[in-house]
Amino acid sequence: MVENNKQPATDEDAILIAQFQAGNKDAFNSLFSKYQQMVFGVISRYINDRSYAEDMTQEVFIRIYKARDRYSPTTQFKYYLFTIVHNLCVNEIRDSSRRRTKPTDFSESGDTMPIVSPDSGSPSDNMHQKEVRLDVKTAVDSLPAQQRMAIILDKYEEMSYEEISKTMKQSVPAVKSILWRARQNLKERLKKYLKED
Repeated sequence: MVENNKQPATDEDAILIAQFQAGNKDAFNSLFSKYQQMVFGVISRYINDRSYAEDMTQEVFIRIYKARDRYSPTTQFKYYLFTIVHNLCVNEIRDSSRRRTKPTDFSESGDTMPIVSPDSGSPSDNMHQKEVRLDVKTAVDSLPAQQRMAIILDKYEEMSYEEISKTMKQSVPAVKSILWRARQNLKERLKKYLKED
């Protein structure tokens, strides 16, 4: 999945969306198949509720379907798609601030943010690694909405600054600033794990 996520939107996307706009529902199904897991991965990491993330993933593609005539080929489909994902996630957090969220689950990708090096598999080491993962999850969950999305797109979707800029509708310098603040916040919250120089 990661390898697919790193690939930019292609001419194939433009062809598919044009066919979809012309009424070809198979073209929409192809776009759905290509991007469904990527969209679900971002949403589930952002809102920390796998079941609800499935519903939100469906909602993203429903919105794409309904707004097909408003899509402009001047914007790559991937960025158009992830702008919808970003807006939906930010609105969900804003609208449901009373709902408690579960810690972000980064375990599917085997990623725990490389703050400490994995040790051997002794029980005490394993317990330590579980503690680190939980603290990382809590730290990421505590980030403001824009910082959290930028970190997810940067680290887990491996988007470039330019790609994040297009997705979040921010300038590249603004993205760099958001990511810098996010990393500073994470360093502060996770400073007990940082190796001393």
